[in-house]
Amino acid sequence: MSHEEKVYQRISELLRSLEEETPRNSPEESSELLPTGNGQIPVSKAGIELEPQGWPIGGGLPSLGKGSSRLYSWRADRQVQDAVAKVGLYLKGQRDQYYPIAEPLGQEWQETLRGFYSLALLKRVRVLQLQSRRVENPWFYEEVKAEGITNLPNMAHRAVVTFLDVIVFNEKITARHLFHGLVHAAQVKLLGAERYAELFVMGFLQARSYFLVPLKAHAFALDTRYAEDPEARFSVEAEVLRWITQDRY
Repeated sequence: MSHEEKVYQRISELLRSLEEETPRNSPEESSELLPTGNGQIPVSKAGIELEPQGWPIGGGLPSLGKGSSRLYSWRADRQVQDAVAKVGLYLKGQRDQYYPIAEPLGQEWQETLRGFYSLALLKRVRVLQLQSRRVENPWFYEEVKAEGITNLPNMAHRAVVTFLDVIVFNEKITARHLFHGLVHAAQVKLLGAERYAELFVMGFLQARSYFLVPLKAHAFALDTRYAEDPEARFSVEAEVLRWITQDRY
């Protein structure tokens, strides 16, 4: 069993309870309304119909995510603010670097994953499989390590890394890795890039584990669900929105 497979197995075991707690849509459900701070958003079995303006750089749903009262103390810390800004800049910078050489998702992949993701998302993302190189770690890692945080993820060891709407593969593109990367693209779509970066930093500071950051944990839970039965369609965007409205990120 490879290192990547061991990680998936461990995370799957840890997160199975999380997956069971998340309500699932049946394929027969045609539509429903999910409550949010901005009213109600229509959801179909093909995914979230709403396309936030400015996604992924902006985000049309600024009130989604953890309540401001829960995050206020973290946001008030200048070091945390600095970390959020750096992570956001890294994601945006890498996205802009890889976007011109990445390609739209092929028609075959779109057909395979349609029903799990909205067509708008599948047409928006770009993918890239690196050759003879791997994703580099952020420039600020050494500074962060000097402050005593050493359990940072090595980007070169990740099979796939999502930079907003660009999914970059260090290894061969597989259905499960692509599914995982698309979960993060869906999170960015619904949260907006700034809120996504903020929640990632907050989650890492609280969990002290890259794999247990709620944004990552949910992606692992959903790609495990997909791997167990690739024919059982469910809307990832609806699942992401539920976690947002339930304040689980």
